[in-house]
Amino acid sequence: MRTLLLLFPILLSAVLGCKKEDPVLDPEIIEAQKIAALQNQFHGKYGIVSSVSNEAVDVNMDGVTSTNLFQEIDILPSEKNYHFDVEVRIYGTNPLSAGPAYIFSQSWPEQYIRIENEVWTGGPGLNYDPSLRMDFLRQGTSRQFYFSEDLKLLNVLPSDKENPYRWVKPESVAVDPAGRLVIVNKRYLYTKNGVKQVSITSVYERFTKET
Repeated sequence: MRTLLLLFPILLSAVLGCKKEDPVLDPEIIEAQKIAALQNQFHGKYGIVSSVSNEAVDVNMDGVTSTNLFQEIDILPSEKNYHFDVEVRIYGTNPLSAGPAYIFSQSWPEQYIRIENEVWTGGPGLNYDPSLRMDFLRQGTSRQFYFSEDLKLLNVLPSDKENPYRWVKPESVAVDPAGRLVIVNKRYLYTKNGVKQVSITSVYERFTKET
């Protein structure tokens, strides 16, 4: 009996020592799960729901200034069946890439004005002239971005050749509590008071996860 009592702790240690260790998750599986979660939360096309400037401007030349750019730029509100205003693409690692890809695209109604044989480049220094005809052309560009650790910011990276006046990189892209993107851009606008540089805060809401 004494021998059995002495052997019991040894047998118990042996049994516990043979307990199966907790499985270690494959890093590739963890990364795939992370990408899938980000895609579910952010991947897709977004339409603009509001846009305000920090200074009242008269873009439609009706003599009335406003900070509500929906009133000043009539093609700014989204036609979601035909175009997107912002697109977020999130891709996992594949044989052609060294890591995940995060791509941010934003379009905007750029102003075009022909002055004699040239087209206004979008910069400062153009005075108002009622004889000039202004057209809008919805244009944009794509850039890479990365998330902040808390997923509250999309940090958009500059492209190799940035145009200082058109297709400008966002100053900031934040995620509001409703999951919408709040984007701040500094843009030059041709107005009835000449060219003004204003800070524009626009809110975009995802309307499809398809890209």
